[in-house]
Amino acid sequence: MANDLRAYNHLNNNEKPSDKGDGFVEFLFQHSELSAPEINESKAWDALNHKIHNPNKAFAWMKIAAAVAILALLSATVYLYEPTTSQIHVASASEKMSITFPDGSTGILNANSTFTYPEEFGEERNVAFSGEAYFDIKKSDKPFIIDVNGVDVTVLGTAFNLITTDTEVKLYVDRGLVAFEKEGKQTRVPAGNEAIFNRKNASVELKEIAAANIMSWRNGVFNFNNTPLNQALEELSEYYDVEFELGNEKLKTCKISVTFNKQPLKDVLTTLSSMLNVKTSTSNKTVKISGQGC
Repeated sequence: MANDLRAYNHLNNNEKPSDKGDGFVEFLFQHSELSAPEINESKAWDALNHKIHNPNKAFAWMKIAAAVAILALLSATVYLYEPTTSQIHVASASEKMSITFPDGSTGILNANSTFTYPEEFGEERNVAFSGEAYFDIKKSDKPFIIDVNGVDVTVLGTAFNLITTDTEVKLYVDRGLVAFEKEGKQTRVPAGNEAIFNRKNASVELKEIAAANIMSWRNGVFNFNNTPLNQALEELSEYYDVEFELGNEKLKTCKISVTFNKQPLKDVLTTLSSMLNVKTSTSNKTVKISGQGC
């Protein structure tokens, strides 16, 4: 083999290369001491086919690992690039606020109350709420769900008043049908009824609406019929955003029968003074009522 290589080097240094190249590869094949093995094409094809359809365990695990990696990458991509819906947070201070939700439903927030809802509703119309508000919900196949700190109020199309505190949730249905739901237990409340959910024992008390002026904070219309003064003042206090102080305990039991329809506070006080033979004085947001009264 060494003599043959020397012969090739001599030829390569003294003769011009052929048009077909330097012929080194052909020279090696012709002068190699190893003979090329005979290839059985049929057997070679069968062997290749077997490896393709019957990979060894290591190769199988590599394929599984690759698949898992691809799925993880796709999941991460979806998570990173999935659009999120912005949340709108609305809080009222000492004044009432009117809100229009994405579906056209409306809510009137009483003082010191909050709404949180998305810019756009999905399969459900979800709103988080605390405080007091009047809801007028547009009818839809998609449920309107109000989350009141773990208690769901579910409706399709209705109008109602909702009050939340740390101890209870009060619902007054003006129109339609409303459902209280807590941990899968549901109580339906029809129009003209009120329901009080007790947070401590998860009980629901259902009865006809007794307070005629329960929604007067929203529209300013009060109808008092032989109503004790302390109860009337409590309802007026919420609407006019003032505190009433009585000069003596006897005034609490005085009863009044009168209607107020969005009248200014000074007109309301003038009427009460005339009816009960009392005097009123106002300082900042405090109204003092003095006299013997009834």
